[in-house]
Amino acid sequence: KDKYKSEDINAIFVRTYTKVNKEFLDRFPNVHYALRAGVGLDNIDVKECERRDIKVINAPGSNANAVAEYVVGSLILMLRNIIPQNERLKKGHWRDRELIGEELAGKVIGLVGCGAVAQSLAKKLQGFDVDKIIGYDPFMSKEVLKKTGITKAELEEIIKKADIISLHVPLLPQTKHIFASKELKKMKNNAILVNTSRGGIVNEANLIQALREGEIKGAILDVFENEPEIRGEFEELKNVFITPHIAGLSRQAEKEMSVSPVKRLLNIA
Repeated sequence: KDKYKSEDINAIFVRTYTKVNKEFLDRFPNVHYALRAGVGLDNIDVKECERRDIKVINAPGSNANAVAEYVVGSLILMLRNIIPQNERLKKGHWRDRELIGEELAGKVIGLVGCGAVAQSLAKKLQGFDVDKIIGYDPFMSKEVLKKTGITKAELEEIIKKADIISLHVPLLPQTKHIFASKELKKMKNNAILVNTSRGGIVNEANLIQALREGEIKGAILDVFENEPEIRGEFEELKNVFITPHIAGLSRQAEKEMSVSPVKRLLNIA
């Protein structure tokens, strides 16, 4: 009944939750291109694609501005306690002075991973008069980072000195749970952890404990280890701001994430 058979397919186009693995690729024996509408490749078995001589094409940088805007907006919401003040007002209560918040100005920002998203974020944060922006990225030189307003630092320094730590690394074996109990205990008690990369970067059980015990001030999470399922504890904690993996989803980014891989394919096909 189908117009085309699986053997006729030469290119596949997937989004976030389709797993492109051996079992999936076995269904399409003549595929030469795997297009990903997005940046991360953790749902694509890149090694299996290489073994089959399948070229993987994603959309690097396509949602960088969207994610950077999300981080800035979410930080302001949390730092200024805008959401609880909004909820109080809707219930008929005027402002609560105990909920008076803080400004971004004067904060030390730590970026873990300094690719397109982090660089866009750094550019935006400079307009808020932050104290300084320090970044950890073993693949980028201090000269390159300096041009974007980021001072190169070791991960340990960022963990200990930053008021805000924003994660921008891919989920790889070497980055899984790079923020766990040990790292969280070293962070400032007034620090905020932001994760818009992948849920597996942070050990969620350890983070929940840190938030409960006041080891850090708060967390902003747009990604989770077992999406779309999230731990019930996150729904109960007042010092965590959670969203359903929407940081990179603006109308403009959606269009770019879809169009960019196709353009790249047409340039090489």
